[in-house]
Amino acid sequence: MEILSFLSDSFWDLFLVIMGFLAMVLGIDTYKKEKKLQEIGIKTIAKVIDFSDEETSDGVKVTVPVFEFNDSSNNKVRVKGVSNSMCKINETTVVYYDPKNPETEFYFAKKDFLVKYLFFFVGLFFLILGFVYLYNHFMAFNSK
Repeated sequence: MEILSFLSDSFWDLFLVIMGFLAMVLGIDTYKKEKKLQEIGIKTIAKVIDFSDEETSDGVKVTVPVFEFNDSSNNKVRVKGVSNSMCKINETTVVYYDPKNPETEFYFAKKDFLVKYLFFFVGLFFLILGFVYLYNHFMAFNSK
């Protein structure tokens, strides 16, 4: 019974720990995927050719750049960037892509850099905060 009382009092602390851990894992996973594409992928230059208005799941419209590059077989490949990519028409950037699936497996080295760090450090913050609160609740629980 005491453990259930402690767990119910510490629900939000545990929630912070779990969410922080998951955000860190997502950041690390994103970093690993990008690093793998840099190691095994083909490096080329992509050019911004257009912008596309996309609707997010919550109904907000965002503008994303559309990039075009030639793959190793000299086929033109068009891919959409991310909404935080600041670009202009005809701007070029380095892209790494998987030759087996260039339409979905690509990484813009100079355009998609914030996501992995954002998830990792926000996750680390929540993880530490959750452990601090959990420790405080544990000390208060043991002093009863």
